[in-house]
Amino acid sequence: GHKAEDQPEGTNVAKYFDRGWCFTEQCWAGLTKAGYLSLDLGKMRAGVEYDCWSLMRDCTQAGGRRPPLLPSAFAAELEKKSFTNGKDDKPLVKRLYEAAFEEQFGKATELDYAYLGWGDAEAAQLAEVLASGAAPRLETLLLAGNKIGDEGCKALAAALKEGAAPSLKTLWVGYKNKEQPELVAVCEERGINLY
Repeated sequence: GHKAEDQPEGTNVAKYFDRGWCFTEQCWAGLTKAGYLSLDLGKMRAGVEYDCWSLMRDCTQAGGRRPPLLPSAFAAELEKKSFTNGKDDKPLVKRLYEAAFEEQFGKATELDYAYLGWGDAEAAQLAEVLASGAAPRLETLLLAGNKIGDEGCKALAAALKEGAAPSLKTLWVGYKNKEQPELVAVCEERGINLY
C-alpha cells in the first residue's frame, strides 16, 4: 500500500470501507444478490485447491456481508464515510441508493441470504427492511444455514404479522428455527410454507 503522506493533496486516503463510493458499491451488491454470488475472496486459505462449492462455502460464511439497509439507514451511515468530493457525491449517492433499493426490492420474487453467518441482529435488520413494504412481490425468502436465533425469528414473525412481504409463499429458516412458535403461528395464519 501507499502511505497517506505520499499521496497528492485531495486524495481520499481513508480505509477502503470508510470511503463513500466503496461503501455504496458494497451496499448495492448486497441488496438482493444471492448470498453465494457475493464472495469475500480474502477468506480463501493458502494452499487450498478450490472447486466452485468449496470456494462459495469458505468465502460466504461470516464473509462480512451485511443485510440490506433501508435508504434512511444508508444515508445515516453515509454521513460517516469519506469522499474526495463529498459536497457533490453524498447527495448523488443517496439518490442512487434509494433508486436502486426501490427498483431491486420492488421486482424481487426471491431473496437468497442463506449461509451468510447472520444472527439475530441481521435478521432484525432484514425484518425492518421487509416491514417497510420494500418487497411486495417476494415469494421465497431463504435464510437457512445462518445463526439466527429466537429473537431474530421473533423480529421476522412480527414483520410478517404486520403484512410485510404480502406475496410470500415460502420461508426457509432451517431445521432449528422451523418450529419457533411466533414464526409458525404467522406462517400458518398467512399460508406461508415454513422450512
